[in-house]
Amino acid sequence: MTKRLLAFLSIGFLIFLLDILFQDFSDDKTIVIFDTELKGLIDTWTNQVGREPNENEFNGIINQLVDEEILYREALKLGLDKNDIIIKRRLSQKIGFLKQEQLRVPTDKEVEDYFRENKLSYAIPKRFSFTHIYFNTDKDGINRALRALEAWNNGSELSYGDPFLLGKNFSLKTSKEVARDFGSNFSKEIERVSINNWSGPLKSSYGSHLVFVTSVVDEIMPSLKDIRSTLVADLQVKQKEENFKLYLEELRNEYKIQVNKSLIQ
Repeated sequence: MTKRLLAFLSIGFLIFLLDILFQDFSDDKTIVIFDTELKGLIDTWTNQVGREPNENEFNGIINQLVDEEILYREALKLGLDKNDIIIKRRLSQKIGFLKQEQLRVPTDKEVEDYFRENKLSYAIPKRFSFTHIYFNTDKDGINRALRALEAWNNGSELSYGDPFLLGKNFSLKTSKEVARDFGSNFSKEIERVSINNWSGPLKSSYGSHLVFVTSVVDEIMPSLKDIRSTLVADLQVKQKEENFKLYLEELRNEYKIQVNKSLIQ
């Protein structure tokens, strides 16, 4: 009986000690502010405000950091981090960023191969410089534009037209940029417009336009030397994506996935 009692007391005492140890660990009330963390916050504050914080502002930054840490620990105690889709998504994004930062500098051959395989993607497209006169559809734009062009061809002054929100003059715009501002139909028609002469009317998303193209710069294929830094950056982005995809595939093999089949359509 005595031996059993001693064994029971020993086990109880051991459990008591373990409870104290874990309780002390989980209830740690010490908050350590690291220099790197504080410096990062000060740098962010300085970039946003345009100057370094004064003493009161500096204390405010520290107090905010302490308050956030206290609230974070209390939230963990209450289990508020569990089953929260926003927190899950944020943490998954963060580990993704960390894994994608593991980069190496591409070799010369890799850069050359990448340029050769993706050369067309780096071509500088044809660009147009032009001025235009706008005629609003709601104000009989097409007929006014036709009459204005006819008068111009007969030696008269060109009508001013209507105000246009995006302006009158456009310099070195690609077909894609022209389409964004005026619509795809306008972008296609300007390809056929002669240089240094009023042409039209060209129809846009807004109405009708008389167009005077001042210059056309043909498509340019840059050399590898000219865009090497861009190629290296793009290769590293590709490397990030491939590294993270591989990392995720390796992790998937370590997990057993179960899905409620009744929810799958």
